[in-house]
Amino acid sequence: MRCWQLTPSSDANPLMIDLHTHILPGVDDGLQNAGEALLLAEEAAAQGVTALVATPHLFWGARPALSAAQIREGVEALNHLIGEKGTPLTVLPGCEIPLTADPLPHLLRGEWMSLGDSGCAVLVESSWEGWSADSTATLQSLLEAGWTVVLAHPERHAHFQRNLPLLEELVQMGVHLQVTSSSLLPGRASPAVARCAYELMERQLVSVVASDCHDLKRRRCDLGEAADLIRRGYGAHVARMLTTTVPRALLRCEKVERARIWQNIPAAESQWRRIVRAILRRQTDDG
Repeated sequence: MRCWQLTPSSDANPLMIDLHTHILPGVDDGLQNAGEALLLAEEAAAQGVTALVATPHLFWGARPALSAAQIREGVEALNHLIGEKGTPLTVLPGCEIPLTADPLPHLLRGEWMSLGDSGCAVLVESSWEGWSADSTATLQSLLEAGWTVVLAHPERHAHFQRNLPLLEELVQMGVHLQVTSSSLLPGRASPAVARCAYELMERQLVSVVASDCHDLKRRRCDLGEAADLIRRGYGAHVARMLTTTVPRALLRCEKVERARIWQNIPAAESQWRRIVRAILRRQTDDG
């Protein structure tokens, strides 16, 4: 386990941390070469991102499973190239862990990677086939073992779109929900995905917004755009918490209280704020 240096951030200078990306080149369905990764790093820095976590899929196609050692090595090499180019951004190691595999033994043996190599928080992904009692049990085992669990992009899974009370139950268990930035941006996601993302925001169930960027076009880093939109719709405090404060706390092994994320929403919304939110929600319904 290594201590990775994060650029200092303050309320006046809320440098964002993208907690879910596929910037590590040539290992999964994300970026395929170092040149693309360098361009993505530049784009992320231009959006106001100071650090991002490389969270490749552990299993992809017929390739052997990625190990923590391989991820660390790839991140070291990528940071060297980013530094040579002078881009003000740091890549931290991590991975996206499938819940279909029992992750706890692999994590305890150091074979799989926590977010930022902190040994505290893990990013997990639900099976696309559906949710089962085994899935809940796996999350519970991770929580009981002392891990902080972040569930990747629940709004994109049909079984969660049809069952928001299930996500409420998981949040009550202590799971943090990570919504994808593009799911909040009009025209970037399907109506079902966008509608679910906004329902989770309205119910104040979201702890983190991250880009889950995979390429330079369709699934790029748009975290800065999403932060601006959240700021207009939910206020500066919520935008800062979802894109800066909570990601930083997770990487530092600090406790995250969901109530604190959403505590400063204005009680009385101005007319323009209501209009903005109504337009955004209508666009999610219309696609």
